[in-house]
Amino acid sequence: MSHSCSGFGAATMFQRDYQKQSDEMLRVAFDGDGVLFSDESERVYKEKGLEGFFQNECTKEGTSLPMGPLAKFCEALAHLNKKFRKAPSPSPIRTYLVTSRSTGSPGIRALKTLQENNLEIDEAFFLSGAHKGPVLQALKPHIFFDDQMQHVNGALEKGVISAHVPYGVRNE
Repeated sequence: MSHSCSGFGAATMFQRDYQKQSDEMLRVAFDGDGVLFSDESERVYKEKGLEGFFQNECTKEGTSLPMGPLAKFCEALAHLNKKFRKAPSPSPIRTYLVTSRSTGSPGIRALKTLQENNLEIDEAFFLSGAHKGPVLQALKPHIFFDDQMQHVNGALEKGVISAHVPYGVRNE
């Protein structure tokens, strides 16, 4: 499947029992691989398993990942955030990275990718494979973007509007 329509990132939104969110701040949560970043590491995982994935991440720890289909959207939110930070009141936009990566080499590579590409995220959560739903329930984002339907469904079960990004190896 393609990750875009005419070069623009695309996603399908889903909603179940929506928990009313605050009108004071926009909160947007992103998965990393296949959303903010390319699916390069996901492909290694699919071909070589978890051990191969960790080896790849250790080997490429100093190399940032290519950007994914929603990186430009994240950049736009960061740009708006900077404008608001110049104002006397706090920014009404908050962004999150909620990833299955761990805090070791896989996490270092993700952070390096954010830094080298000026993708400003307010908070990052490295879950080491744990379910994303409980973290998302606590964060209460207005929307969560992920390339895997299992994570989209987990977020929906916790009342978080979610969007499936049909990009990469997980969606072929």
